[in-house]
Amino acid sequence: MKKRTIKSWIISIGLLALVLVYLIPIMYLFMNSFKPYVEIMDSFIALPKQFTFENYEKAWKALNFVQSGWNSLLMTIYTIVILLITTTMAAYQISRTKTKLSNFLNQFFTVPYLIPFFAIMIPVLQMAKNLGISNHLLGVSLVNVGVSGSFGMVMFIGAIKGIPRELDEAASVDGCSKFGIYTKIILPLLKPAISSVTTVYALWTWNNFMLPFLLLTERSRQTLIIRVYDLFGMYGTDWEVVIASLILISAPIIILYAAFQKKITGGLTAGAVKG
Repeated sequence: MKKRTIKSWIISIGLLALVLVYLIPIMYLFMNSFKPYVEIMDSFIALPKQFTFENYEKAWKALNFVQSGWNSLLMTIYTIVILLITTTMAAYQISRTKTKLSNFLNQFFTVPYLIPFFAIMIPVLQMAKNLGISNHLLGVSLVNVGVSGSFGMVMFIGAIKGIPRELDEAASVDGCSKFGIYTKIILPLLKPAISSVTTVYALWTWNNFMLPFLLLTERSRQTLIIRVYDLFGMYGTDWEVVIASLILISAPIIILYAAFQKKITGGLTAGAVKG
């Protein structure tokens, strides 16, 4: 009993240290967002001598927050909708089909984990240009799903394999079509996995820098993360504006994650069975 107590204390202290490693930089970032430039340069870890919201006003204007935020939101929504429609359908077909092709595809969708984006970046950009989908938020979303959609596919394949086939057979006997089984049985039972995948891809897409940076060259279609990058100058940077901007663009996605944290954990667990 004593050994278990000591072990639990060691684990608790280790976890607390790990939490502090993540939270302290965020705390300093938030604290410095209310400090003027001079105070930030004087000491980054000191408390503000006077709180000011002027940094957020400047950041809001510099980011063109309404337009850029709308672009980020649209790109996120497009990506999630396209991803959910394509991957749930494909995962259902692969999971319920016992052929050499389905087994090959099941393994094939794990391959993108092994290939970094930079290795395929040039052909992907060239393909997007040839298809005429550059400088379109929907086009970026299509490319994003094509590049990173394998994670969602693997999650849904695992989750569907955990759904008994007997449900499909019973519905089929009652005259339900394959599409009806997919919409009336599979999708409702996939809600935990769908919630998890949706939240994870919302985080990824909202914070995605490389694809929008390479494909969205028109300023009116740029996302928030690109506008933050534009705040860094060659000869100087207004750090008080940059810090406030980082807080502004992080707030929506942090709120989303906090709201759906339990569903993310449940969905990841559901997608881990029979992988």
